[in-house]
Amino acid sequence: MTARRTRVRSLFLAISFLPLFGLLLSACDMGGGQGGQSKTISSAANQAITYSTNAQDVVIRTFYGGGLYGSFALAPQLSIYGDGSYILGLDRQGQLSADELQQLLKTLVDTYGLLNFKRAQLQFADMPDQNATFLELSLNGKQQEFMYGSFGNQQESTQDMDEYQRLGKALTTLTETLNKPTHPYTGTADALLVRQTFNPDLAHVQRLTLPDFTLSQAAFYECGLVPEDKTSLNKEIGCLKYTIPINAVLLTANGIQAVKDHLGNQQQGTFIEEGAYYEVTLRPLLPDEQAKKTLALFGSAQDGYKAIPLHEGALPPVPTPTPAA
Repeated sequence: MTARRTRVRSLFLAISFLPLFGLLLSACDMGGGQGGQSKTISSAANQAITYSTNAQDVVIRTFYGGGLYGSFALAPQLSIYGDGSYILGLDRQGQLSADELQQLLKTLVDTYGLLNFKRAQLQFADMPDQNATFLELSLNGKQQEFMYGSFGNQQESTQDMDEYQRLGKALTTLTETLNKPTHPYTGTADALLVRQTFNPDLAHVQRLTLPDFTLSQAAFYECGLVPEDKTSLNKEIGCLKYTIPINAVLLTANGIQAVKDHLGNQQQGTFIEEGAYYEVTLRPLLPDEQAKKTLALFGSAQDGYKAIPLHEGALPPVPTPTPAA
């Protein structure tokens, strides 16, 4: 009788722990993404490749710019997310299947060996102040950035030149993989970018009133004060024209509507406020930007990517400039 009770108790305990065991098994495929979900695949070289499968997590992204005379880019060249969706700039959106995304990752890791490069800085550019392509990879719990520019102008090692050529081929593969049917991309939120300008087209200047702050507050918060200059004919600074801002502003629904009512179908316009002119840009957010409250921009004089903080709500007042001594 005692032995029977012991067997029944053991069976009961085993059944009771089955749900917990199932949870533990499920947890092995969690973690590493914005929503906690990830996928691990094996490469041909028996190297594990783990990536987030979340639709708001970037797995692969490229930018172009960074040179001393480079232009300001409102968005990445391309962004590939963990669910296989991808966005080209801010305009077009497409979809890779899970198999296509995994095959792409295997090609980058196996064929081109991007995760095993020996060059310490992963910067392949030996001519200063030139534009370059910046590749961001988020794999195996860490982010790596590769810089592909003008390389081989100086004495470079055979290994470095080999890795440089493989990186170039990897970038070409990215472009070819995304050569698929796309549809227009429409963001669900917008950032407001404001810079003071001193050479407006007066024929197209409007007035704009925002519900939460003034244009001067937004311009100061994003670009800082414009230095006092009584001698130059062009007082403009490079912020949001050549270089990235310090911050960006996330608009409320009322703010978005106020700007759209003036811009119509345009992305950019010039407005006047208390005798000063401001160039205003409405920038749709990408899925990761809305989730992480950062903005992905790239400008001149950059040697790497830097996310721009997105702020929502009231802005600080514009300080009064200190009179020159």
